[in-house]
Amino acid sequence: MNRTDHFLAICAALAALCLMATLTACEDDTRGSGSDSDSDSDGDSDSDGDSDSDGDSDTDTATDTDADTDTDMDTDSDTDTGTGDDTDTWDCDALPTSPIFIEPLTGPVGYHDVAFDGEGHIVGSNGSELIRTTASGPPEVFVVGLSWVQGLEYLPDGDLVAATYEYGLARITPAGAVSAIVPSLGSIYGITVGPDGMVYASDNSSLYRVDPSDGTYDVIASGMSPRGVDFSPDLTRMYITSGGGLGRVFVAELDDEFDFIADPVIFTTIPGAGTYLDGIRVDACGNLWIPNYNTSNLYRISDEGTVITYYDWPDLYSGYGHGIKWGRGAGWDDMSVFMPQPYSGNTVVRFEVGVHYRE
Repeated sequence: MNRTDHFLAICAALAALCLMATLTACEDDTRGSGSDSDSDSDGDSDSDGDSDSDGDSDTDTATDTDADTDTDMDTDSDTDTGTGDDTDTWDCDALPTSPIFIEPLTGPVGYHDVAFDGEGHIVGSNGSELIRTTASGPPEVFVVGLSWVQGLEYLPDGDLVAATYEYGLARITPAGAVSAIVPSLGSIYGITVGPDGMVYASDNSSLYRVDPSDGTYDVIASGMSPRGVDFSPDLTRMYITSGGGLGRVFVAELDDEFDFIADPVIFTTIPGAGTYLDGIRVDACGNLWIPNYNTSNLYRISDEGTVITYYDWPDLYSGYGHGIKWGRGAGWDDMSVFMPQPYSGNTVVRFEVGVHYRE
């Protein structure tokens, strides 16, 4: 091969290398800098700009329409369908020691208790009637001719149980029809529907377990002036408030049938508390929430019996929250407790507390 032929061979080889480089660059430009076949640079086979294989803009593999990393359709990073922070989680060791937010409500009324039907209504007494209210609507008369109703609680079937003077322990249908369950129990104060569907009713003398289907009942405790009850989250304990004037809270260990394994014993004593422990509810962390008339305080008690004053009403008695229920149903915050205020015109106040009820 002469010099001319050698020179031409070298030029041909260089031209081939240039052509190969050009083709490679074009191919990379067509599909991006990753190894996928779309028009972005994320390395997958879609064109959304993330690294998964769906068509949304997050990094999970579900086709939702948000930009977070979960599989729901909202814009936060939890697994519910709300658009705020996850309201179903809390740190039981770091709950706030005072209300997050306090809201006096307009519309709802309550005397010594309120109840939520789970269908968007709160029910309470104005002294002569039961009033039913939604979160957005005006109050309406639900039942007439019931004076100063005490405890209120809904049954699983949607009927309301009420401690009344006229009917004793009464059942009220969603249409407002009233009938007596146990007419002889005319002095009931506190009512709790247990996890077994039984009604646990107390009258400051005895604690009754009532079958709401036929009105049969047993006396399951006496001698401690029982005023109200609730259960631990694991349903192995029953807590009982006392109206005996010493601020005592009792506890009873339960078997699988919710019978006492042994007699109730003192769980804790609220310092300086008097006769009227006017409600009890247990949260999902196992804390007891108890308002006390004599001190006009709301107390929170740990599952180990440690008592803190969660809120002290500044005007003794006048603004006091009597009874306590967690919100339930459309429009009612289930991270808040609602308390009637009989000495402030039968109004209702909401405290945001940052934890759910035990259920």
